[in-house]
Amino acid sequence: MKKNLKHVMPKLMLFAGILIMALSFNSCGKEKKPKSNYEAGQIPGLGNTPGNLTGTPFTLPAGVVLIEDITGNAYQGNYWNIAEKAYFYISKAGTIETSTLAFLTRAQEKPIHYFGSGRSYVNLLIPLRNTLSTSVTVTFPEATIIRSQTGDCQNGVLLKKVVVTIPAGSDYYLCLSLYCGNASKGTAGYDDIYVWGVVSDVKLLLDLCNMIKNKKINIEEFSSTSSNDYDAYYHVTTLLQDAVWEITDGNGLTQETINAINVLLNN
Repeated sequence: MKKNLKHVMPKLMLFAGILIMALSFNSCGKEKKPKSNYEAGQIPGLGNTPGNLTGTPFTLPAGVVLIEDITGNAYQGNYWNIAEKAYFYISKAGTIETSTLAFLTRAQEKPIHYFGSGRSYVNLLIPLRNTLSTSVTVTFPEATIIRSQTGDCQNGVLLKKVVVTIPAGSDYYLCLSLYCGNASKGTAGYDDIYVWGVVSDVKLLLDLCNMIKNKKINIEEFSSTSSNDYDAYYHVTTLLQDAVWEITDGNGLTQETINAINVLLNN
């Protein structure tokens, strides 16, 4: 009997090892959170769909705090330091409007750091403080959504990751540009307060983020003194805002938009 056990034990140990490995792989697979497969125009908290945003709550890293409310009190135009420029755009009402922005460096009480990407519907001033004696990196992942506190204004959708580094013991005023996630709601204004939302788990948004994750779309990637870069940024953000609205308020990305994004991907 002892002789038989001596031959059987190695086989049992091998089987047990294989079983443990199989359970480990299965367990790892379960840790991955499934994406939410909402249909376009039916995503909770976006477009005209009621409900709470879905995903992982966004939080700041240890040692970094908000020192004031997040508001719409940010002007993306201050990033650009080029000659005055007029351009035409189509408003949400379908009318052709003219806008003139004098891109001049303005003296500011506090230095502002410009990051993100958007058509100026949701430009948020985020006042941060690093309370630690070492610098801290803050990452805003792609698909981060920052929520209007009252729900009266557009929620902001970040399409590409933003990473900022706050020096030790410093205040850091971030102008974060995002895309509008509710076409029928109001633009973020000076007195509108925003609160942290989620890193979205909505598949349609994540797919769009994945399409453009390696492309030049964030304002910090464009030269603030180049008129050509301004034109390129304006073109990219107009295209991507339409894409976001097709997902949040429409019936999904149109073939025309997909083709335009593919052209962008090839540039």
